[in-house]
Amino acid sequence: MVASNTTGTIGRISKRVGRYVNHDDVLVRFVSLWIIVASVFTTAWIISYHLLSQGLLRGGNPGVTARYAGSITREFLWLFGWNAGVSLIAIGANTLRSVNTPMGYVIEVVQAPWYGAVWGTGSLAIGGERIAPSLAVLVERSGPMEITAFIAIVVATRGVMLWHQESGPRLKEEFERVRSPSDWSLTRREWVLLVGGYLLLAVSCYREAVAIARVAG
Repeated sequence: MVASNTTGTIGRISKRVGRYVNHDDVLVRFVSLWIIVASVFTTAWIISYHLLSQGLLRGGNPGVTARYAGSITREFLWLFGWNAGVSLIAIGANTLRSVNTPMGYVIEVVQAPWYGAVWGTGSLAIGGERIAPSLAVLVERSGPMEITAFIAIVVATRGVMLWHQESGPRLKEEFERVRSPSDWSLTRREWVLLVGGYLLLAVSCYREAVAIARVAG
């Protein structure tokens, strides 16, 4: 009985969350997914800061192994190009939809704890110290801005579906081709959010390029 009640509660919560992250209003989708990603990121950040070894994830962070490009402009172009490429992968993932969930959403939610752990373990490209959880850091660092940009991009392109998995179980049911790229369309508000996401990503990359130049230069 307890297990049944727990399952029912989880199911109701899941449906409610799904209703918001898949809402017709793009701003509702954006805020809802941002809250989820921010919560997962913060949880991983706090746990990794207190429990994991310092520098644990440096080997898995491509930004750590990349050399300084030599100038702020070149560093910015490298960072923006890299992140724009990652954003295209997330948009491409949105062509797959499992029931009502675009796979680009899944990428953002799965990536969030890794990024939070990078902060908590001090595995960033700039410096090797752990980043202590605090609200001030969220303003000082470019990471939260970058995450927000990715969420905006993924949410704005929710409608670029090609393959759909109509029902569960999700690991067994196949995806069926239901649309073509000619069916894609974005509303005006989605276009605004998409462009805004890339502008925010550019600002984030520039801030990071400046920070890297100060350390490397």
